[in-house]
Amino acid sequence: ASLSFTAAGSLIAPFLGRFMDRHGAKHIMAGSLVLITVSYLLRPLMTELWHWYALSFRQYLGYAGGSILPTGRLVGIWFQHTRGRVTGITAMGNNFGGLVMPPLLGFILPILMWQGAYVVLGIMSGVLVLYTLLVISENPPVQRTSRGSRSLPPRPILTGWTLREAMRNKAFYAITLAIMLGTFTYSAILPQMITHLTDQGVSIRVASLALSIFAIFGMVGKLLMGFLAERITARYALMINLSGQAIFLVLMIWAGTPMIMWIAIPLFGYFHGAFGALFQLVVQSTFGVRHYGSIMGTVNMTTVVSFGIGPILAGASFDLTGSYRVVFITVAALFLVGALALSQAKAPERKTVLEEGLA
Repeated sequence: ASLSFTAAGSLIAPFLGRFMDRHGAKHIMAGSLVLITVSYLLRPLMTELWHWYALSFRQYLGYAGGSILPTGRLVGIWFQHTRGRVTGITAMGNNFGGLVMPPLLGFILPILMWQGAYVVLGIMSGVLVLYTLLVISENPPVQRTSRGSRSLPPRPILTGWTLREAMRNKAFYAITLAIMLGTFTYSAILPQMITHLTDQGVSIRVASLALSIFAIFGMVGKLLMGFLAERITARYALMINLSGQAIFLVLMIWAGTPMIMWIAIPLFGYFHGAFGALFQLVVQSTFGVRHYGSIMGTVNMTTVVSFGIGPILAGASFDLTGSYRVVFITVAALFLVGALALSQAKAPERKTVLEEGLA
């Protein structure tokens, strides 16, 4: 049930995005990380189940403002000509965390118990708050003149559609549908992967190794598919991505067979990992950066459906059939629907809208 609280972050994303468009990404990012930090630091005091739910709700409120929204805006401003590959590199942070944090917590837990482990997580998140306030900037570095003197930092010129203009175009709804369906993998598939593998007769050690390989290939997918997006457009790259996820997710139904497992898991990880970068790029390339926060926040709000229904769908699949096969097939079908929707998401004619500086 606590996983479903991810939907809370989706609901406030439009408001965070609008604030970010007006005031920049730094303070939204830092404030969101404060929410996450406090939720970790208070968890050692839990004594009731509702405490767990309340702190999970608080934690998930910070997710959109701490990752998706500021990442898309900052990369769009700093790396306008290489945003595909840079977004891919930036999004690798998720996979890197998936590789580093489990063994780190596995080392900490026997020493400090779960209460101490949450304190460590809180301290690490607090360091990120300070890092954000000290380092994050929306202005490119100060340039030097030929005489060596420092010139004023260049002020970014941002182009793009407003949220109202975007919502008048069918591309907005096609992209929103594709992203919403694509995020079912986070709520309905990933939390069940270890259990699915062990139910298929895979040992917990091999299943854990497979999940690490899944994360590694996810990092590779973010980078390579980011490059591909720069060449064939983010929309076509995302269509390929969703189709690839669908194919290898279905193949994972038979992951109990070693040959199938070592093909399906790495390649599903490759395409799944790239999704986290590509859906941001699709919104940027279609509607621009000027109002990215408002548009991406509104798009992200629809993921309340996937994060709310996904865990329940996975649980029902297991309770009624004794396996996750039904939910795997269902989500794979949703991926294909998302890819088909993107075929109707041709970028609207670019409007000439300029904004000097940061409003």
